[in-house]
Amino acid sequence: MVIKELNNAKKAYQKKDFKAADEIYSKIYDNHQKDFSSWDKKFYALTLYRCYVQNPVNQNKLLDAGKLITKLVKQSNHSRKDAMCPYTLAVLKIMKTLEDPEAVLEWSSKLNPELLNGDISGNYSSKKETWYKLTTKALLDTGQYDKCISLSTEALLNLSEFTYDNDVWFKWRIAKSFNQLGEYDQSVDYLNDIKQFKNDWFIDNLMAENYFFKNDWDNALKYASSAALAKGDTDKKVNLYSLIEDILNKKNKQKEADIHAYLVYTIRKRHNWNIDENLEYKIEKAGFDLDNEDYFTIEKHLHHLWEEYLYKNQELKKGVIVSVLPNKKAGFIRCDEYPDNLYFSMNEFKHNITLAKTGQNVTFYEADGFDKKKNKQVKNAVNIYLNGG
Repeated sequence: MVIKELNNAKKAYQKKDFKAADEIYSKIYDNHQKDFSSWDKKFYALTLYRCYVQNPVNQNKLLDAGKLITKLVKQSNHSRKDAMCPYTLAVLKIMKTLEDPEAVLEWSSKLNPELLNGDISGNYSSKKETWYKLTTKALLDTGQYDKCISLSTEALLNLSEFTYDNDVWFKWRIAKSFNQLGEYDQSVDYLNDIKQFKNDWFIDNLMAENYFFKNDWDNALKYASSAALAKGDTDKKVNLYSLIEDILNKKNKQKEADIHAYLVYTIRKRHNWNIDENLEYKIEKAGFDLDNEDYFTIEKHLHHLWEEYLYKNQELKKGVIVSVLPNKKAGFIRCDEYPDNLYFSMNEFKHNITLAKTGQNVTFYEADGFDKKKNKQVKNAVNIYLNGG
């Protein structure tokens, strides 16, 4: 009777009637586990995958299915050629959906990365890359910095190709971990590598933190100012503005530090976040309006100050826009001091972009960049203003 039912369940699966297969398997599994052959277990695992894992609608059912799948079958060795393995697919799916990093690590331990396939399929990450990504992120989030560095380094060595800039993000986790461990020089080294490919504000923010803890106030202020000027939500940068305040206090620039403290205060007040007594006392003592919540105006007012910090001791350059790309997102500037035209992002043009026309005279500063097509470091034009001469 049991054998017949198992055959019926298998036939239902093969006909893609996964719900019917699940109903049959679930009825007989608890009392007749010993009657399940290895093939029966495989088909039951595949059924559970189709019903609860492939397109999960309920996390509890997903977790229950994952627990049973990992009991029914083992992880297959697909290191050379990828194939469907319900064990691997279930664990990776669960790792993706979990929010608790400790739980992610618990499920991560069920997979052997050496058995995972590392081949990319189109724009999709390989299973091995996915496992390394999810595991290293969870290690960072749980403060296991040494393990995060070790596994991220392993990923960079073991993976031959990456999707979605994951090679850069592995380096970011290494840099972040070194920072948390107080190894600031090593963190700076990785960040310098990352900055060839990415210019997100939080990268310069971490660079500023490293220099701050190295007591290098000038470099700390330069990178913090770069982060403050970069694209990003103002309220997300509240800790960055606190860092700038701390740097300015170290440089004995009290008034400038106070205005950054005021920016932090107004952000916190606007969002009903906690404001400690020391911050409120500081704002009141400096003579600022305690009822003000308009942090956008304060942030805008500080732009010129951040530009001053960032470009201090740099030479202001003059040039001419020689081309603007059809998508209006970038262009090139000719300057006689450089052998090649300088690339610029339209985000760096400080006027209405309709004024960024061929033949327009401009002033700018230079910044390090990276040409992905030519795979080499270049100089870019930044902080671009119109120039009448």
